[in-house]
Amino acid sequence: MASKVKDSQPDHPQPEPPVRVLVQTLTHLVPGDDGIERTEFILNRICQYHWNCDFQAPKFRYASYDANFAFNSRRCFFLVDYGEAENDDDVPVLPYEWTGQCLKPLSQLVRDPQIQDKLKNEIPFTRQPRKREKLPVRESVRLRLYRKTNIPPEELDHMRQSPDDLKWLKSKLKLRLWQTFVAEANRYRPIGAPEIEE
Repeated sequence: MASKVKDSQPDHPQPEPPVRVLVQTLTHLVPGDDGIERTEFILNRICQYHWNCDFQAPKFRYASYDANFAFNSRRCFFLVDYGEAENDDDVPVLPYEWTGQCLKPLSQLVRDPQIQDKLKNEIPFTRQPRKREKLPVRESVRLRLYRKTNIPPEELDHMRQSPDDLKWLKSKLKLRLWQTFVAEANRYRPIGAPEIEE
């Protein structure tokens, strides 16, 4: 999805790689219908701002944190990495805030010790392959609802067949998200399968 929102400032720096661009915003300020569309929007906006192009992997890499678009007014972060480095400590981090209209420099963002630690230890610039543990299906479904992304049919089928997981999920969700789940699960239920009740 190409960005339709343009910044009011015409000229932006075009930093040479290696570089990291970190953006803080609130979930309701990122336009789009679902989590994928919203994530694409902000990634494209970052790349358009600095390099006059849309985000494209593997040229750029990204990470997001707390991008739970099912909730309004939640602080979330997006990180775009560009290039390679021999020493991660030498890679500059360009911090911004997405206001809903434009990217504004936000220098205090990179001075936050928690953010420094997360960037260095949890999301290093030079990422090493790591084995990801597969989440339990019920947790995966909960995260998909928070992020406002589609739930795959096999996960819906699993939830339909597991009363304990349904009970767990209902206890972890706000009513609005539970109703969203029930509507989606019932809309895509196999023929003859019982409906999930609210």
